[in-house]
Amino acid sequence: MRVALIPMHVKTGDFNANWAEFKRRFSEVLAYNPDFVVFPEYCLTGFEEWDFSGARLYDEIVGRVSRLAKENGVYVVSGLLGPYKNCTYNSALLIGRDGEVLLKHRKFQEPYEFCTGNTVRTARTEFGKMAIIICGDLYNKRILKWVRRKRLDYLFVPMEYSPDYGQPNEEDVGAMVERVKLLGAKAFIVNSYPPGGAWVFDENGTLLASVGGEETLIWEQP
Repeated sequence: MRVALIPMHVKTGDFNANWAEFKRRFSEVLAYNPDFVVFPEYCLTGFEEWDFSGARLYDEIVGRVSRLAKENGVYVVSGLLGPYKNCTYNSALLIGRDGEVLLKHRKFQEPYEFCTGNTVRTARTEFGKMAIIICGDLYNKRILKWVRRKRLDYLFVPMEYSPDYGQPNEEDVGAMVERVKLLGAKAFIVNSYPPGGAWVFDENGTLLASVGGEETLIWEQP
């Protein structure tokens, strides 16, 4: 199992620029023959409080990313804004090698202006049982209960860690370690740039690999 984690440079509100960057980064990692290509939280629209206009692009985004997945025979994990009736969810999808949406997660840990999710779903692949959570969900107590109950093999965590907060530091990584230990699944975490970064932890919270900035992280199961 080979995973490409892409800390993509995201421009808020500029879908065309983000799509060009998404395709460029996606095409580059194909040289490594990945099974999974993982992008950050709402990476094709960005998000600025409280502009939910990017949710109107949901069907367009799903269609484009699904075609890329199918044409290249890879799984894709990607974050996006998801509309539902009068609500907008911070969502993330796992799209299969055939372009089918295998898994949708709606973020739990959001302010009241968003609608919030209330469950963690799983998908089975040839590599095992998988789920997605989003950014602050990593520290949510209800998520902890759901994930432990599901007995996952792998967990994907797209993030948008604010550049105003500064670069992720040792304390931040230590907090990830403690949460992954509690969740009990191998975790792949990727943040949008700036500030960027990507991390892979085993189910015991041991940091297996990491990169900073916009660098792509290629990780392979030993």
